[in-house]
This record gives sequence, structure tokens and C-alpha cells, in this order.
Amino acid sequence: MADRAPTPRNQFSFSRLKTFHQCPLRYRYRYLAGRRESFRSLETFLGSTLHSVLEWLYDRREHGESPSLEGALEELARRWREDWTQYIAIVRVGGSAEDAFRDAREMLSLFHRSTFARDGSETVALEQRFSVPLSDDLYFSGVADRIGRTANRRLFVVDYKTSRSPGTPEEFSEGLQAQLYAGCALRRHDESEALAGYHYLRLGNTSWHLVSRPRAEQLLGRFAELAQAARDDAAIPARPGVLCAWCGFNAICPQARVPVELSGGLDLARAQQLF
Repeated sequence: MADRAPTPRNQFSFSRLKTFHQCPLRYRYRYLAGRRESFRSLETFLGSTLHSVLEWLYDRREHGESPSLEGALEELARRWREDWTQYIAIVRVGGSAEDAFRDAREMLSLFHRSTFARDGSETVALEQRFSVPLSDDLYFSGVADRIGRTANRRLFVVDYKTSRSPGTPEEFSEGLQAQLYAGCALRRHDESEALAGYHYLRLGNTSWHLVSRPRAEQLLGRFAELAQAARDDAAIPARPGVLCAWCGFNAICPQARVPVELSGGLDLARAQQLF
């Protein structure tokens, strides 16, 4: 796969900052050097495919339709089939695409029954892009999964998660991402407060956080501090650990630690000589 252009050094998304936090060397390869990862994990593919189907559900509703569960499952199957590529890696040895597809069906079914079918909220935007100046030479950018209004007109932002357990208050779990998007939405829609939610598709529940204007400014300020530190850090070492198995640069990283039971991505990269 061809490399891509490096990301501008003054433009930071939550994903970019999280990558730096997890492994500065992966951050350098991906964002500073513009190298493309040699594989995409099955878990990432599952998450992005589910996200696209949820967007489709709400978009169809906004166009006056009432998508059924059967229709949603058919849409999932179509996107799964059409978007699958040879570069998707089953990292866990012994895992299978069929098992992952069943997981996706179960999550979508749960969401449709317990959330979508009962959801009377208004959709304001889907996959809303933001770009907010943090300083003269630093920007926060991001994409909110869904922005809406409750029945009493309260603005909210929700981010969908396929993780197996709920998040924590830590900054790179539930501490920043959806709240930052809510802060951006407050600015755009001139509101005094908004709800920021993390909806866990495997569990069928949502963790909500109230974000006021002062809190939004505080969070954007904190993000600016972290982004500035990442941009100015001259030392960009590898940070080997369990996430190495899911890193698309593990075939070229001199310090990658990939156990045999999680070697599906590394094996795919080597077999196809993608690095």
C-alpha cells in the first residue's frame, strides 16, 4: 500500500493524541512520516462498519423512513462484504471473520431493539466535522458520530464504542473525547451546555457527562496542553506492550513485542511483504 502525506504538525485529533500517548514511535510513523500501516485489524474494521450502519439508520430516519432490524442487518452484511479487503488482519490466532460478523450482528440487533426503536430524539448532524483553533498555531479537529437534541431540546453528542467493557474517567478513555466534541457543538450551536455520551454497543447502555461552556473551555485548554507537548517532544521512542499486536508498523518496529497468540497482523504483513 502506498504511503500518505504527513498530517500537518499543528492539527491534532483525539485519535492522533491518543496514538502519541500509547506509542510515540507509531505516532511518528503515521502522522509525521505519513507511512501507511501495513494492515487494518479486524476489530477496527468491525467498529468502522458498525458506525457506518448506525449512521445509515439515522440518515434513513431523517429522510422519513423507518428502517427495520432486518433491513439494518442486510445493510451490515452488504457493507461488510463490499468493504472487506486483503489487508484486514485477524490478530488473535484462532479468531475468525465469521465470529466477528456474528458479534457485529448481535451489537446491531441490541442497538436497534433497545435504543434506535425507542429513540425519539432529533438528529442535528451525523459524522459532524470540527476544526477549532486552540492557539495561534494549533488546532483541534474531530468527527462526532451523532449530534442531536432530546425531546426537551437539550443538545447532545454521542460517540459509539465497541469495547467489551465501559470506560473510565481517564483522559484517554471517557475523560476527553465526547466532551471535546460537545464543547465544539456548544460553540457551533451557541448553547450554554450539552450532554456528551459514550454508547457501549456490546452492553447496550450510555454513559452521559454534562458539559458546560466553562467546562468545555477547560477541556479544550487541557487538550491544547497535551497537543503542544506532543508536537514539541523531540524524543519519540517506541513504547512496546500488548498493543504492538494491533499496530500496523509492528513488522518494521525494532522493539515490537508480539506474542504468538496475537501474531495474525504480523504474519499478514510478512506474508504479503507489506512493510
